Amino acid sequence: MRFSIFFWTFLFFFVNPILFAQELESNFEELLLEQISEDLGENVDVSEVMERLYSIMKNPLDLNKVTNEELSSILFLSPQQVNNIILHRELSGDFINVLELQGIVGLDLQTITLLRQFVFVGQKSSLKDLSWRSIGKEDEHSLMLRFGRTLEKLQGYSITDENRSRYLGDPNAYSLRYRWNYQQKIKIGLNAEKDAGEPFFTLAQKRGFDFYSGYLEINDVNKTIRKVVIGDFAIQSGQGLVIWNGLSFGKGTWIGAVAKQGIGLRSYSSMNENNFHRGIATQLAFKRFTVIPFMAYNHLSGNIEKTDHTNLIKTINSSGLHRTPTEQSYRDAIKQFVVGSDITYQYKRLKLGITGLYTRYKGEIIRGNEVRNQYDFEGKDLLQVGINYKYNFRNFYLFGETALSIDAGLATVNGIIASLHPKVSAFVNYRNFQRNYHSFLLKLFQKVLIFRMKKGCILAWFIMLLESLNGLIMWICLSFRGFDSVWMVQVKGWIFCRRRLTLGTSEESFWFAVAIELNKKI
Repeated sequence: MRFSIFFWTFLFFFVNPILFAQELESNFEELLLEQISEDLGENVDVSEVMERLYSIMKNPLDLNKVTNEELSSILFLSPQQVNNIILHRELSGDFINVLELQGIVGLDLQTITLLRQFVFVGQKSSLKDLSWRSIGKEDEHSLMLRFGRTLEKLQGYSITDENRSRYLGDPNAYSLRYRWNYQQKIKIGLNAEKDAGEPFFTLAQKRGFDFYSGYLEINDVNKTIRKVVIGDFAIQSGQGLVIWNGLSFGKGTWIGAVAKQGIGLRSYSSMNENNFHRGIATQLAFKRFTVIPFMAYNHLSGNIEKTDHTNLIKTINSSGLHRTPTEQSYRDAIKQFVVGSDITYQYKRLKLGITGLYTRYKGEIIRGNEVRNQYDFEGKDLLQVGINYKYNFRNFYLFGETALSIDAGLATVNGIIASLHPKVSAFVNYRNFQRNYHSFLLKLFQKVLIFRMKKGCILAWFIMLLESLNGLIMWICLSFRGFDSVWMVQVKGWIFCRRRLTLGTSEESFWFAVAIELNKKI
């Protein structure tokens, strides 16, 4: 029995990732996973990245039909590369062969080699051709089960005193993913997860898993209705000042992450129990306009104190863990209503957007009494409006967003990426957040939550010195009151050393960064 458990654990956790890494090239996968693990923290569902890329590999994007948002979902493409591909199609007409990618400015051989696994040139049928016979012949099913267990017995499982904090469940962790897909037109997904220490078919978890998630996604209904998602969905808009669900990269060794490329509406496929919406959303197209209205009713975990007049929300727990009696009492205690819309206008290489978001809690959030909490949000509801832009002019890519919390503060993020030479790129980013700016769903290029009282600028250079070896990537960031550095040594795909050092903090700072890469020529 133990050998069987070990064999299947090894199969799911080692063999499958190794085979997939060979398809994606291990060098790219390692760089991407390093970036995510460092800049997003422990609660990131890294498998979401690999699932997304694997899904695109199984159903490649048609270069003659792909949109800017769909190309942006291929995470290793920079904003300039995405825009250059779309611009090439607009100026030269439809692609005849994938090899045309070699003539697009900004795409090197390594990027083209990777990209060819995710795109094709061809024709796809529309939803009009849908029939039960075609579904039965061309649909795809996938099921993934995972099991995990910490070998060392933790103290929380040994406590029997009911008056003390203890784990109510066993130390096993289970997860289940089911996907059904018909030619990217109709998708159905189901997630189920139990963390170590959580009850399983006992106590408050009589339904089995602690977390269930699911969605139905329908694409290309007609020329106006481009996408409909019922169930769990994510919205990515602008630079993340108003709303951004899902993956978000921070300051690291990948310069392509500095400008967010929001993909608008997508179904939620992650095992992360937070940062998504449960309701209905649709994506509509009207000539140059794209409109994404959405509405959701979410259940959050947190500490609520009931009074005669209202419910007082003291804390909101985003860990997703419900192992102890206290965590169980927090489970789904907070109700959140969200409604909003994202409107985007695109004309050639210019894209303008406006985002409106209204959030209301069934209860009143109260801030702490400490000095650091004096600018925290307090109340039942919040209304936000944000305006964002993106513009690609020759070798320069400009982007930014300015957002306002109604009756509160203002925040702005603006930047530019410049390709000064085939081997030299530069990046400038300015940010300014007022103390009383509030956002529940904010995601930034900087650290995700530590944004209050931030004002400053970041400068960075990316320099490729040689093409004979695979060598050094380094960022050095200096401020007037602090120091932040990220550097990594990589030789022939193997990361030998990676270090990060941060000293000091600064309310107003000026950052300077240099990135140097010694890259192997393909």
